Amino acid sequence: MPHKVFISTYETGPLGYLISARKALRVLLANKKRDSRLQLFVLQWSGALLAMVGAGIFGFSLIPMFLAMGIVVPGVFLFSVLLWLATGDMFLKFALEDERFFNLATACHALSVFEDTEYRVSQPRN
Repeated sequence: MPHKVFISTYETGPLGYLISARKALRVLLANKKRDSRLQLFVLQWSGALLAMVGAGIFGFSLIPMFLAMGIVVPGVFLFSVLLWLATGDMFLKFALEDERFFNLATACHALSVFEDTEYRVSQPRN
């Protein structure tokens, strides 16, 4: 799908996206490392990771191992899910803005775009 068709379809109709987070992060760090938005993103998430590691170490020293693991493991899972979603959102923003980046992302299969053909039932108006 060409970039111009992607932009016009994105604004008017439903599209589906498949983003490979690992490849997307690799492409972002290789091609957009000088962008201030990506630098701020990496700084925020690395700060959150350090805070979570510090809280985990502090928690393991204060409370029993079983209870600490019951708190730390869901926290790590939540952190990784939020990082995965935020990476995909940022990747899609860059793909919408820059045609060269969009072509690179689709060529390396980090981004797959397809038209959503699933039938949607319209909701009755009250």
